[in-house]
Amino acid sequence: MIKGAYIRLVWRNNRTFALFSMVFITLFQFLILYLVTTFDTAAILSAIMDQLPPMIRAFMQDSFFSMLNYDGAAAFGLNHPIVLTLLVITAINIPSHHISRELETGTLELLLAHPFRRNSLLLSLWISGSLIIMTIIDTALIGSCTSIILFHDLTRAIFGHLLEICLNLWLLITLIFTYTLLIAVFGRTGLKAGNTSAGITFLFYLLFFLAQLWSTISFTNYFNIFNYYQPQKLMLGQGNFLRDALVLSLLITVCLGLSLRKFGKRDLP
Repeated sequence: MIKGAYIRLVWRNNRTFALFSMVFITLFQFLILYLVTTFDTAAILSAIMDQLPPMIRAFMQDSFFSMLNYDGAAAFGLNHPIVLTLLVITAINIPSHHISRELETGTLELLLAHPFRRNSLLLSLWISGSLIIMTIIDTALIGSCTSIILFHDLTRAIFGHLLEICLNLWLLITLIFTYTLLIAVFGRTGLKAGNTSAGITFLFYLLFFLAQLWSTISFTNYFNIFNYYQPQKLMLGQGNFLRDALVLSLLITVCLGLSLRKFGKRDLP
């Protein structure tokens, strides 16, 4: 009963931004599909590409070539930096608030005075955060499918690819959420834990971008979490969903295991 109350508490504390993210991302999917079906995106993108340097052009073609059709545009909508940013903010804010900041204020010590184990509390937080992230992504999936139905035709193949993309996205954001949880468990202040996780995530994203332009550092892709989420390739049937899901799931398990181990031994202030 206490665990259920804690899960509801986590939802109440984060529902405003979660609901905003759901509405924004859903409308964003509609906007992208509307633009693709209304305007001549092929001509627009070609004109833009012609003005870019060769190396930038090669990277942009890999990223935006899928915008030439509606199914590729749906995949792009789930990989847009704005969408990823909203999801990452959610993933970072939940553990930063409910671990580090509650340690600072003494709220966590009060919660742990109830008769249940520390690991149960941490698992309840992880389940709550994962469900919030899943709810936002499920809403994005509904928005993408509805947009395709309205502006074109939703086939079974496209729906299957969208399911893979959304599951892949959920694993990626849940990994960010889980290593933020790990940092918060080891850290002392909420602000520091959040900033550290944001810095690590931005570094991964920047390095992934640079690796597309500079072949010398392309080997870093094997160690980059964003290399295991490439929705355009999944939509075109060129991705390796099982490999990506396995890698991300393994990293989530390791980070969660370390978090539980540390939290069970940590001294409260």
